[in-house]
Amino acid sequence: MTAHSSVLLLASLRVEDMASFQAGYAAPLKAINERHGVETIVATPKIKALEGQPSANVIAVLRFPSQAALDAWYADPDYQPLIKARQKATDPDASHLIALTPMT
Repeated sequence: MTAHSSVLLLASLRVEDMASFQAGYAAPLKAINERHGVETIVATPKIKALEGQPSANVIAVLRFPSQAALDAWYADPDYQPLIKARQKATDPDASHLIALTPMT
């Protein structure tokens, strides 16, 4: 992986308060994502498991231009209150943010 390889972020979330999640996290996140060059590949509550029983009821896959871009996005001061809003609206035992880097 080079410093400029794209990185994917898999958000597997068990949202318990969808209204708070949408208003306090998803809606304001759009401007932050745009500022960091994030591409939303998919973000949906429409999940169909082919195997197993998923604990998530919302899945999102985001593409970042690089690991540095993902790190800057996560550390963005405007994102910090959104982290708290996301955590408040989701089940912490069934929600995960996972960075996926390409294999070389």
